[in-house]
Amino acid sequence: MISKIQFRNVALSGVLLISVLLSGCQDMFKDPMTDKETGEPVTLLLMDRNFIKTKIAVSLQDMDTEQKITNEQVEIQFSGNDAADLINFGGYKNTIYNTNAGFIEVGHDPNIIVNSQNPIELTVVASSQNYISAPQFVSYTSEGIKDLVINMYRKSNLKSANVGAYGEPFDIEYNGQLQSPNLVYQADFSSYTTGTAYEYLNLYTTGANGLLVCNNLKDNVLYADYGVYVFSQSAGTNLMPPASPTKNIALQSGTYVYSTVLKSGMSKCDNGLTLHVERANGATGTGVFDYLITFSDGKTKSGKISCTFPSDNLIEQLYYPASNPAVKVELMGDAQYDISEAVNLNSPCGAKASFVATPKSNLKTYKLITSYSCPNSSVGISLSILGEFRKKDSTDKWNSFKFIEGISELQLVADSDYDFRINIDGEYYNYTIPTNPDKVKSYLENSGTDFTFRNLSVISTATSVTIKTDVQFSQAVCDLIQ
Repeated sequence: MISKIQFRNVALSGVLLISVLLSGCQDMFKDPMTDKETGEPVTLLLMDRNFIKTKIAVSLQDMDTEQKITNEQVEIQFSGNDAADLINFGGYKNTIYNTNAGFIEVGHDPNIIVNSQNPIELTVVASSQNYISAPQFVSYTSEGIKDLVINMYRKSNLKSANVGAYGEPFDIEYNGQLQSPNLVYQADFSSYTTGTAYEYLNLYTTGANGLLVCNNLKDNVLYADYGVYVFSQSAGTNLMPPASPTKNIALQSGTYVYSTVLKSGMSKCDNGLTLHVERANGATGTGVFDYLITFSDGKTKSGKISCTFPSDNLIEQLYYPASNPAVKVELMGDAQYDISEAVNLNSPCGAKASFVATPKSNLKTYKLITSYSCPNSSVGISLSILGEFRKKDSTDKWNSFKFIEGISELQLVADSDYDFRINIDGEYYNYTIPTNPDKVKSYLENSGTDFTFRNLSVISTATSVTIKTDVQFSQAVCDLIQ
């Protein structure tokens, strides 16, 4: 897909050069035109882009429908000290990213070590003309792909006819008035997570400039603290986690106000919870699975994990009732695999919940070896990146998977054609490949707006099928990342 990756940051350029020369392409010095997996000649000199060890895969979905938000330009804002270390596909450092595809993958500066002593700490909030999210704090103490699901609320569903305080165990005054017509209740946001021990309650918007005051906590035994977070899409005042919420703040009209409480008796799980996933027969493969953690007080934490079997995935920022730390952990299957039953743990802290992935019946194993290039270039890129696939011309949900250095093993329906797509800075780029060798010629003769095939082969053996593709993207696509 890329003939050159030009990093605007000098340090990142150095990492690219070192990675290509010393690590990602070590085998090239033996025979640069021989595929290191198959031993066959290659038409492209391949470079491995896997030097970016940590990537945040941000998925945007509608809070009510749980569907991906597409055809909507969404702005994703990262704040905090580590926000300045985020990079887009082309190497630019940004703190604000845009997508109209409901997904974007953001890299982290590979020069910076990530561990428990030096975690990545960020606050993320997404907004658009029609949607708003709650600010969410995340902290990562290890490298790898970090799947971050941001639920967004459609503004047209907001209950703008209602005003005043709704269900908080404390009073909210705006300009000295309870039930103020200029503090408009919008929605129950208790299903959102702050990423800290504080819990969201409700969302409000301000209809005029004013002073917001929180007081008169009704239950100081159940709750240890309370207040509000605020976010403005314009140049207003922002107060977001991990800072403590405030009880007194001056606001501009059009500000989003999130009421919060801190329950007593909550503990933080510093070591996190590991979700271990493997195939029953020890085989390889990749999958992207939803998880659900249910705590003893009925609260839940949900999200996604990207797996290359066997896989250990650390779930962090867990807060649980200290009096009863027991949790139930569930992992949901995807289009490729069924997953073993839920796991019950006495405590999530430093624990491991192990699951077995079993390929669905009537599917066949296909190994994909994929490289990307640009016109008039002999350099290809073997990407380590998330991708999506589904049957050609299908309206089914897209299924996620992982490329590791351009290689992935998928469970597909034999003799079917599949659409594949990868995301570059918030835009998807698609191509279609067959699983039937007899269709290779027709696909080599066809091309799309975004790509052509330099090479395509489907090779069957007694035990497996390998699909090898050299995908050449158009110059217009390449210009986005050069």
